[in-house]
Amino acid sequence: MRSNRPAYRMAVLLTAALGLGTVAACGTSSNGSGAASSTAGATASAGATGASLQGVTATGPVDFKTAPKVTLGKTPISSTNVEHKVLTPGSGKAATKADTVKLRAEIYNGTSGKLLDDGFKAGRPEESYRLARTDIVPGFTEGLVGATKGGRIAFTIPPAKGFGSAGNQQLGIKGTDTIVVVADIVDVHTPMTKIDGAQSPSPAGLPTVEFKNGPTKAPTVTVPKTKAPTTTQQATLVQGTGPVVQKGQTISAQYEGVLWKDGSVFDSSWQRGTPADFPIGVGGVIKGWDSTLVGKKVGSRVLLVIPPADGYGKAGSPPKISGTDTLVFVVDILDAY
Repeated sequence: MRSNRPAYRMAVLLTAALGLGTVAACGTSSNGSGAASSTAGATASAGATGASLQGVTATGPVDFKTAPKVTLGKTPISSTNVEHKVLTPGSGKAATKADTVKLRAEIYNGTSGKLLDDGFKAGRPEESYRLARTDIVPGFTEGLVGATKGGRIAFTIPPAKGFGSAGNQQLGIKGTDTIVVVADIVDVHTPMTKIDGAQSPSPAGLPTVEFKNGPTKAPTVTVPKTKAPTTTQQATLVQGTGPVVQKGQTISAQYEGVLWKDGSVFDSSWQRGTPADFPIGVGGVIKGWDSTLVGKKVGSRVLLVIPPADGYGKAGSPPKISGTDTLVFVVDILDAY
């Protein structure tokens, strides 16, 4: 399931597909296209320190409030690989493709030296990215591998790992332009891969949920032979102990969606083999998700029953979901960032 979220904040530069169309019901798949994502547990190379970054410097405190004073040195900067340079050392674990990184960054066109995006502007929130996602410009997530908390890094995104030979006319990036990123790393953490904890039974009258093959495989959802509820119902089957999900965050989740009328599966991140990432509480997903998942804790398993009014309305979401279908979801909240 993909959201209909607009490109916003730094994502206007980093999201490979600027207009993600709404499919089935809830969030963006982590690959944005249905293809399998990179292995989450794999550790990618942080990239070589190449000659193209030798002239790049950045001064000023790494306090995540003050924009660094960046000098690119001699331009144009051009690279054929993702090159990496530590400007200010950090501490703690080095980020891998399995991690989520929070940062503020300035992004430059390496050919012209023009500032393309300023993550330090007043009112701009810190950005977070799960590095296993493949709906983001690949050179960006590759460049963040190896980053450590409290550090400042610079890295290049060559055309082949950015916008390709077509470039991005909207952003003023030609197909031969290398992108240069200077990033201050706020945090590095590893998301959950599965939900642990004893599961409570579903409330009377709601579908039952069984994980017959363990928490990393799709559950079996059994819908009762009764009339569907007319209002959205929710039940926390496993109470998480992580941070509370906040409005405007991105959630990483595994989910299974079935139709009340016949129990058929219409969408499942578990079946695709990778968690989905989507904004929550900002209208990027169906109302039944926005109104229930904000306020839940990371590590929770939630059962949702959503009538058409809080789902896709009278229009439905063809071909699988009609305008009269009530939707049932099991959602495992693995991360919020």
